[in-house]
Amino acid sequence: MKTLNYPQTGVPMQGYATVPATSDAKEYLRLLLRHKFGLLITLLLGLGLAWVYLTSTKSIYEASALVEVNESRNLAEDEDRTQQIDWNAPTIKEEENLLTSRRVLTPVVDAYQLRLSAEPKRLPVLGDITQDIPFLAEFASSIGFVSQYAWGNESIELTQLDLPRRWEDTALQLTALEDGTYSVEYEAQTLIERAPVGESVQVQLDDESQLQITVAQLSAAPGVQFSIMRASLQSTVTALRSNLATETTDSKSRMITVRLRGEDPAQIADITNAVLQEYERVKLGTQNRSTDERLEFFEAQLPTVEAELRTAEVALADFRRNSGTVRDTQVDLKLGQLDTLEIQLLEKEVERDDLLKRYTVAHPTPKRLQKEIDVLNDKIGQIRGGIVAAPDTERELAVLQDGLDTSRDRFIEMSETLQQLRLANVGNVGEVQIIDDALTPRKPVSPNKLLAIVGGMLTTLFLYMLYLTLRSALSTVISDQESLESASGLPVYMNIPKSTAQRRLGAPTAIDPSRLLAGPSGESATKAISGNVLALSKPEDYSIETLRGLRSMLEDVMSGANNNVLMFTSPLPSMGKSFLSLNLAVLLAQTGKRVLLIDADYQRGQLHKSLGLNAGPGLPEVVRGKSELKETVKATSVQNLYCIPRGFSGTGNGVDMPSDKEFGAFLNVVAPRFDIAIIDTPPVLSVSTAAALGKHVGSTIMVVKEGEVKEPQLQEALKRLTFSGVRVSGCIMNASSTPTPRHYAYYREQLD
Repeated sequence: MKTLNYPQTGVPMQGYATVPATSDAKEYLRLLLRHKFGLLITLLLGLGLAWVYLTSTKSIYEASALVEVNESRNLAEDEDRTQQIDWNAPTIKEEENLLTSRRVLTPVVDAYQLRLSAEPKRLPVLGDITQDIPFLAEFASSIGFVSQYAWGNESIELTQLDLPRRWEDTALQLTALEDGTYSVEYEAQTLIERAPVGESVQVQLDDESQLQITVAQLSAAPGVQFSIMRASLQSTVTALRSNLATETTDSKSRMITVRLRGEDPAQIADITNAVLQEYERVKLGTQNRSTDERLEFFEAQLPTVEAELRTAEVALADFRRNSGTVRDTQVDLKLGQLDTLEIQLLEKEVERDDLLKRYTVAHPTPKRLQKEIDVLNDKIGQIRGGIVAAPDTERELAVLQDGLDTSRDRFIEMSETLQQLRLANVGNVGEVQIIDDALTPRKPVSPNKLLAIVGGMLTTLFLYMLYLTLRSALSTVISDQESLESASGLPVYMNIPKSTAQRRLGAPTAIDPSRLLAGPSGESATKAISGNVLALSKPEDYSIETLRGLRSMLEDVMSGANNNVLMFTSPLPSMGKSFLSLNLAVLLAQTGKRVLLIDADYQRGQLHKSLGLNAGPGLPEVVRGKSELKETVKATSVQNLYCIPRGFSGTGNGVDMPSDKEFGAFLNVVAPRFDIAIIDTPPVLSVSTAAALGKHVGSTIMVVKEGEVKEPQLQEALKRLTFSGVRVSGCIMNASSTPTPRHYAYYREQLD
C-alpha cells in the first residue's frame, strides 16, 4: 500500500487506511457521469444537426441496367460458314470507354435538354428547412430584405435558352413579375424587361448575336429570383459522365452493369435507357461499316466486269464466224491453266485490298499476299508466252476464248459475293444486348437517414468527450481525491457524495416560533427543524452515512489538537461547510456528546434558520460582552446540541467584529463546557475571519467542492491559513459525483 507523507498534520492517522486510486477507466467514467446532462444535450445537438443535414441535402436516386457485349455474328454466316469474317473482340475496358464517350452521350444530352438548368435562389440550409415548413416559409417571404429568395415550393420549367457561346456556363438572373411575366438580367444589365410565360422571346444583343428564351411554367411570388444557365456541351457531358458508372464482376465477363445517379428518379431511368440504346446503335453501326464498304466496292465494279464479259463474247463470236478453225488440244490445256491462275490472282487481289483497309502495307499479312500475287503473275506470264508460240489463228482463238472464260468467271464470282454481302447487311445481329433495362428507383441511395442520425450523434458525442478529456487534462480544477491530495499535501478524509435529498430541501427557511410549542427539546420542535436538516429528515441518506464515518474518525483527527474545537472552512463560497458543520453536529449530539455549533459567518450565516433560532444575539455580541453567555448559547430541539448564531452584525447595523484575542479568550471559557465545539467560518479567500479565528482552534478541516476549486485557489487559501498560524488537519471532498454503492442500497433494504 502506498504511504502518504503529510508534513502539515503532525498527527499519525491511526486506524485510517488510504483507499487506492481508481483506474483510469473508472476516472473517465466518473468524468462522463459528472457531465451526463452535457452528454444528453450533445446527443440532442447531434440529432438536430443530422435533421438539418437531411433537410438541406437533396435525395439522390440510382437507376441501374445490365447489358451484355457479345461477339458479332451474321445470320447469313450462320447458314453458310464458308466465308469467315475476322473479328477482334474488344476488351471490356474499351466497351466502358465507348459507353461513356461523347459520341454516345451527346445525342442523349440533346434529347433531354440537359444543357439547360433553372433553379430558384435559396439561402443555404435555411431555405431548405423552410421549404418543408409552410408557416416558416410564409413568415420568411414576408420579410422585405430576403423576399427575393425562394422559401417555399417555387418552381420553373425552362424549355429553350439560346445565347452566345461566350455566355455558356454563366448564370443569368430571372425575376418573377406580376401577371405571369418575368424579367432577365445578366451582370446587372437588363436583357428582357418583361416577357410572358409560355411564349418564345427573342432579343437582339449589342454584338449582333441573339438571345432566345422560352419559359413554359413559372410558379413564384413576384420578386423571387431564379438562376438560369445554358451549360457548354463539354461541361454537361463531363457532369453526366461523373454520375454514370460502369462495373463488371471480372475482366473476362461480358456483362456490364450501368448505374446513373440523379435527383429525379424517372428522368435518370429514362436517361439510362437512352444511353444504352445509343450505345447499341453506335456498336451496330460500327459493325455494319466494314460490310457497307465491301458492298459499295463490288456494286461499283460489277457493271464494268459485265461489260467486259459482253465484249469478250462478241469478239469470240465474230472471230469464229470469220476463221472457222479449231484450236489445238495443247492450247486448250494451257488456256484452262491460264483461267485457273487468273481466278486465283483475282481472289488474292480482292483479299489484299480488303486487308489494306485495316492494315498498312508493312503488315506481314498483306506482304505475304503480295508475294503470292507476284508468283501467280509470273506463272500467267509463262503460259501466255507459250500460247504466243502457237499458230496465229489458233493462238488468237485461244486468247479470245480465254478472255471470255475469265470475264465470265469474274462476273459470276462478283455476283455471288455481292449477293452474300447484301444478305449479310440485312442479317447483322448487334454485339450489344440489353439484358435488364433501367427501372424508376423508389428509394434514394443518399443521404442515408440512419447513417446520418447515428453519425451526427456519435460525432458530436466524440467531440464533446474530446473536449472534456482535454479540459480535464489541461484544467487545474480539483475534481477528484487524488488531485486534492496532490494540490493540498493533506490527507483527504473522505468524499461526501451529492445528495438528491439535500437538493430537495434547498436553502434553510425560517421557522415560525409558534410551531415550537413543546419547547426546544419537544417533539414538535424536532419535527419543525427536521425539514431543514438532512441528518434528521433523511438519516439513511448515503452522504449522512459517510458523515458518520467522519464522526468515528474525529478522535484520530483531533488527537494532537490543543483543544476540542473543530473549524470548517473553504477556499470559496458554496463549498458545503454549513451542511457539514450542521449535520456532523447533529450526528455527534445523537451519540450523547454535548456539542456547541458556532456560526462565525457574520455576514451570510444561515445556521440559525436551519435550527429554528433567532439571528442574535450571537457570536459578536457575546465575545464583545454585549450579551450574556446564557442568552447567546441557545439550546436546539436536538438533544445535546447547542448553537451560537451569527449575531446581528450580518444586518449591517454597524456592530464591530471581535478581535482574534477576544475570540481566543471566549473559546477558552466556553469550549471546556462542551465535549466538542464546531465552528462554521466564511471562505478564506473572501474574508479574513477564518485566518483570524483559526489560530485559536485545535483542528481545521478544509472543505473543497468537486469541480469548483482550482489548484492555485486552494494553495493560496492554505498559504493564508499557514501564515496566520492555523493548523489544517486535512480536507474533505464535498459533493462528489461518486454514485451510491450497490452494497449500501442492499443493506438499507435489508434494514428496512
